[in-house]
Amino acid sequence: MIYYTCSYLPLEVLMGSDIAFQRLMTSSPTSSHELGCNLCGYAKTVYQKGMELDSNDCLLIVDSCDAMRRVGDLLDELSLANVFILRLPWKRDGESVRFLAVEIQRLVYFLESSGISVDLREGILRFNKLVDFVQANEKRLAAGDLSNLYLQPLNGMQATYTSKYGATLGKSRLAITGGITDIGALDAAVKKTGGVIVMNDTCLGARPFSERTQEKPDPFQAVAERLLKWRSPCARFSEGEFRSNGEVDATVFVAPKFCDFYDFVRPKDGKSVYRIELDYPINSQGQLSTRIGALMEKNSVRSVSPSKEGIKMLFAGVDSGSTTTNAVLIDKEGRIIFSKTLKTGVRASNTAEALIAEMTEVASKEGKRIGKCVSTGYGRLLVSSASDRITEISCHARGVFELFPEARGIIDVGGQDSKVIRLSPDGNVDDFAMNDKCAAGTGRFLEVTAAALELEIDEMALMARKRNKDISISSVCTVFAESEVVSLIGMGERIENISSGLFRAIAKRVGAMYSRLGSPVPLVFTGGVARNSGVVDALKELFGTEIIVPEAPEIVGAFGAALIARDSVVED
Repeated sequence: MIYYTCSYLPLEVLMGSDIAFQRLMTSSPTSSHELGCNLCGYAKTVYQKGMELDSNDCLLIVDSCDAMRRVGDLLDELSLANVFILRLPWKRDGESVRFLAVEIQRLVYFLESSGISVDLREGILRFNKLVDFVQANEKRLAAGDLSNLYLQPLNGMQATYTSKYGATLGKSRLAITGGITDIGALDAAVKKTGGVIVMNDTCLGARPFSERTQEKPDPFQAVAERLLKWRSPCARFSEGEFRSNGEVDATVFVAPKFCDFYDFVRPKDGKSVYRIELDYPINSQGQLSTRIGALMEKNSVRSVSPSKEGIKMLFAGVDSGSTTTNAVLIDKEGRIIFSKTLKTGVRASNTAEALIAEMTEVASKEGKRIGKCVSTGYGRLLVSSASDRITEISCHARGVFELFPEARGIIDVGGQDSKVIRLSPDGNVDDFAMNDKCAAGTGRFLEVTAAALELEIDEMALMARKRNKDISISSVCTVFAESEVVSLIGMGERIENISSGLFRAIAKRVGAMYSRLGSPVPLVFTGGVARNSGVVDALKELFGTEIIVPEAPEIVGAFGAALIARDSVVED
């Protein structure tokens, strides 16, 4: 069996042999102590698979980045398989084409030395037929069928599919570009938010099949030209550009986590482009759905129909978070009639439904009814009584703009994540950044470290104001920060100084996202953590600007959800 790792490995060569071949992919998280933790998930996948192969297998690796070069060198030494490393040039000019042509010749010689005969001209004919098939069908397919159209040919086979025309009607159409990603998981996350992927310009998508290989006297030169000049380049090549597709509603630009190249490439930014860092494979569907949903919402236009006089309706918003669930009931003028916060507990849906039942009773006592309820937060999909489900990004933006029309930036720190949002002058989401991969810089970080100090969180804020020197908490991880706090206590450091250092650690974590969005002001701080004066003081000190804290910062998301419910109702 032949396994390969990159779409710059010429399929013409593989299809010119009579041996089965397969592009290496996985849907299971991998780890590697030999390679360390700061390496992209795909490189770890290749290493793990390479160590499982035996002497009857061939593993073809492209040194497309430092990580893959490192993996290739290790496997060449340690794997039982026959390992070949194809050297990829850094440019796409004529000299680079000639260099790659020689590398392809070296690949053919390697395979033939391993007992695998290759007819390159026949491989070109077979590859071109596959390209014709892909290009004839890619415009009509979407979602999983579009993914299969690309994934199966990567293994030399024509895809089968079931999509029909019109399958994307009424759905937000997304394009995917950037680096390698778990396309199946991404398809599922987009589907969950009511969207559909209609374009895939990644190395697991259209790129390998963007052009036929030309018939030339030198087939090695023809294949090298197809690989370097005619397909969309990956971020390894400095002249590569990534633009959104004008036929889609939004574009997701995937930057693989710990990538040598995509981490430093920026798409042509605009309201319809969102850059997202993803590990391989994707292991957090809920958080990814929130990101994708917010992207689609910030590019949608919501109609606002003013309520008619005499309509006895109220509008509800429920923010089902990881720690607390907030509910807000408003009238048609946006005045808050009722609000309440409960601990979410282990049954998020039960907590939300109990609050909705209480709001229904309040409305009934007012002689009115709830015209519409919108849910938000990580548990928004669990609220069965909600008429619509909107991400917390959009809801916080709507709530803040209603309270503070002058606001251009929002920091929302919740129990398990933190977000920064940049607003346009008309209150729409221009861009956002999220820390949802760990509890660093969140309410949970405060809870854990406060427990290590044997203090209540509010007591920490009072202590921090009495510090006599600045201490740097170097660990951003909640678990490691707890250990660091214990060590500092053991060294006799004052609790006041440690408390202040912890607040500054949160501020720095949030500050990195804030500066990435251009440090927009005026700035509003929402979420339950905004009630903690220690965090507010640390943010003010770090940013050098005033921070607006609403009277009830924890209900702003629910308030925004209620406003969206009101705005979207068309009265009869």
